Amino acid sequence: MITSADDASNHRFSSLAVPWPVLLVAGLMVVGLLAVSGAYGFHGDEMYYIVAGQHPAFGYVDQPPLTPLLSAASVALLGVTSMAPRSADRSVRLIAALVIAGLASGCVVASSAPGASQAASSSALAATGPDVSIPASAKTSSSPGQGIVPWVDRPAAEYVDPTPRPYPTDARPCGAKDLKVSAGELGLAMGNTNLPVDFANASDSTCVLNGAPTIGGLRSDGTLVPLPISAGSYFGAPGPTANIAPGAVAALNISGADACLAADGGEHRIYPKLRIGLPAGGSVDIAVGGFDTICGVSVSGFGVPADVEPAANPSPSPLTAVVGAPATAVAGRNLAYTITLTNPTGTDVPLSPCPAYDEFVGSGSTSIWVATVLHYYLNCDVATTIPAGGSVTFEMRIAVPANQPGGMAKFGWDLQGGGGPGASAPLEVQAAGG
Repeated sequence: MITSADDASNHRFSSLAVPWPVLLVAGLMVVGLLAVSGAYGFHGDEMYYIVAGQHPAFGYVDQPPLTPLLSAASVALLGVTSMAPRSADRSVRLIAALVIAGLASGCVVASSAPGASQAASSSALAATGPDVSIPASAKTSSSPGQGIVPWVDRPAAEYVDPTPRPYPTDARPCGAKDLKVSAGELGLAMGNTNLPVDFANASDSTCVLNGAPTIGGLRSDGTLVPLPISAGSYFGAPGPTANIAPGAVAALNISGADACLAADGGEHRIYPKLRIGLPAGGSVDIAVGGFDTICGVSVSGFGVPADVEPAANPSPSPLTAVVGAPATAVAGRNLAYTITLTNPTGTDVPLSPCPAYDEFVGSGSTSIWVATVLHYYLNCDVATTIPAGGSVTFEMRIAVPANQPGGMAKFGWDLQGGGGPGASAPLEVQAAGG
């Protein structure tokens, strides 16, 4: 009996019903997750989603526009609680599990459909024809002998970006009388806020701002409130530390946040002015209406923006990478996986000098986070070239330490140098002894 491709297609989609065991497991998963969702406090990302839900927009670069709307709906129903973002997450997981189960059951039906494989084979033959051969450049070659290139234990050094040239910092220290200070517009990004402050050298000689400032809040009655600060701004330094010529400008990033428990609870700590203590003594006051210090303050170093050199962007690699890995890794054991490098161009890509790569696994919680990053060379003794239109698959290993926390992890791989390629995959870590 010969079954046509149309018959196979009709049979393939005749039953996409989700089996009852899948419904039971999915339901138990959601009930179990919701039962323990209120047993621990907020994660930083959850607070970010709650705030994002208060400002829905299409322009978020890190999430689709539906995510803030789901968060806003959960908060409207449950209030600003840890259950709000988690209830939306659990509901989406349930829907995703049911959709995947339905598709999987349909695939099983399709694979068992009488004549399905014959129909597919006939279609492929009809497309190519008996006299058409597949070009060699379109074939995939995994390595010499069509095998997987074995992993080689050849550690590499961590990649370091080229060091910019040093700038002179030998001028006299700038004093308060040398400077004309002004605050820029308040910036926002990913739940962080930033207040840029410019320091123009109004004197007739070169000076330098080199060192850490102090920050205090000035109340309307003139009372000074010293503010604890952490070094380093989420927004980075405005430029390298350097001498400031007469008329030139240095800058400072004073950063805060608008996504923390206090802010989500409606608390604010805004001062009309900030007092910035200079590295060599003295201070300057600036008006900073709207800068909220309730979530803490971090400060960059002084930098001269005009001295920033354009970054030397590495040439992007023509290669692409795909990772093949198991869904689970066990702390204290090696994780074996593969990386397939594909060359879609018409020119061979030589592996000379032999490239190094970074591999990483990160997992944990808000209280502890363990990032395991290792660096090795590819096995260029066996694979010396990624052929034009072909690919090579490399065996990989990463030693997952015994102290790697269990749970969902960030797992990825990339060639060193900044030009790629890179790849990542979902991974769950099982704690040692778990």
